[in-house]
Amino acid sequence: MLLIHPIGVGLSSRFWDRFITCWRASDNTTALLVPDLLGCGGSEHPNQRLAPEDWAAHLIDLLKEHNNAPAVLVSQGASLPIALAVLETAPELVSGLVAISPPSWRILEEPFPKMQSQLLWRLLFQGPIGSLFYRYARRRAFLKSFSINNLFANHKDVDSEWLDTLGQEAANMTTRWATFSFLAGFWRRNWTKQWQDIKQPIWLLFGLKATGIGRSKNWDDAQERIHAYAQQLPNAVSASIDGRNVLPYESTDACVTQLQSWLLHQETASSRFKPQFDPASHL
Repeated sequence: MLLIHPIGVGLSSRFWDRFITCWRASDNTTALLVPDLLGCGGSEHPNQRLAPEDWAAHLIDLLKEHNNAPAVLVSQGASLPIALAVLETAPELVSGLVAISPPSWRILEEPFPKMQSQLLWRLLFQGPIGSLFYRYARRRAFLKSFSINNLFANHKDVDSEWLDTLGQEAANMTTRWATFSFLAGFWRRNWTKQWQDIKQPIWLLFGLKATGIGRSKNWDDAQERIHAYAQQLPNAVSASIDGRNVLPYESTDACVTQLQSWLLHQETASSRFKPQFDPASHL
């Protein structure tokens, strides 16, 4: 499996630490690839705007290095378009798509004005204001408030481990370019065609208290989101668990259990229909 972490202030592959620990408690054979996306963690931090194709290119290179078998892509939140970009470019390297806490379907089909993204990047994020904003956003008080208001179902789950990790990863100011690329909306476009072209199995996991990020009266609630995906992707399998928007961290056990159950079902179905070798037919 290839785990794709979300992008934001202080986020990196360490987002998956708790998930991996839980996974390994019951399965120590599945290969887990957990890279830092371009601009995050220990990866390179180029001073340039990044789009899903840029992040996907590095993941495709990684998959080619580990080409023993196609991988299941596991996205978290709005890193989903990165997984879709991988599928579009190198479908032969992918055996399935898992979307945990996927964003509103509307977000994935409404393109964001390119001119607006470019203006945000050039006038706001590349200048002194952008630097000041990132310094403000990486403060522990802000990270805690943002996490409580936008990410976690229970404020008590916003613990020291979460805040310490974000603070440590955001200490490097050059990580701001990946975050700013995300905030500028370079990932926003109509992804409908990419969805329609997927031939691999799809599994969706929703939090029962899922919400949009930020303040808006137009955000869908969890049930509306689940219904929208069911209509658009009738062949996808979905499940729901307690939690909000960061299920691998706030609802780790349930998240791992549900995903392992789906993977086991996929393996069983695959072996059931796998042709059996008959030596007599080759004599």
